[in-house]
Amino acid sequence: MWEDLHIGYLDEDIVDVLVEIFLRPGLFPKSSCSGRITLIDSNYPWLKEETMTVFKKHTSINLEEVEMILRQRRASRLWLSVQGPIYHVHARTLEDAQELLAAARDAGFKHSGILVLKKYPLVELRTGIRGDFLLATRDKILVSKEALRDIVAVANEILEKAKERNRRLLESLRHRRPQSLWPPAVEKATQLGLL
Repeated sequence: MWEDLHIGYLDEDIVDVLVEIFLRPGLFPKSSCSGRITLIDSNYPWLKEETMTVFKKHTSINLEEVEMILRQRRASRLWLSVQGPIYHVHARTLEDAQELLAAARDAGFKHSGILVLKKYPLVELRTGIRGDFLLATRDKILVSKEALRDIVAVANEILEKAKERNRRLLESLRHRRPQSLWPPAVEKATQLGLL
């Protein structure tokens, strides 16, 4: 995790949440996203294949950034998509997974569950926060500058609601912090002033 943070691969605004998860000996975060706004070239915003992400940001966006992308050629439709936070966490036991799910659901991660039931269950924490806006087809921009300004404002508002869920998750995890913590995580978190 520290290497990912150092190279800029990790979303800095959820380091405290990830540390709180790492403090538990029975949990290991695999991947995470604090919430993001993307512009994607795709027939539909939920497709994985045949989709090209042309812009991605984990903080608020501005009108000029979107207008710059709109001026570029498109293979399909251009969508502005806002997605809430998502965490994938391996658990040592089902009990560890259930405790994490309880904390997440209390924080508003209502679409969370166990994805894989193998030796180490894989838990996905996800909110229902999302927004998708069709901006253009292959040949035509569908929104005026005024409408685009409103879309950008709403997208930023949705992202802020998503980021609030991360803060609520941190509080919920801290409230449920176990008595026994993982010593290497405690040491590193203390060095960084996160504990």
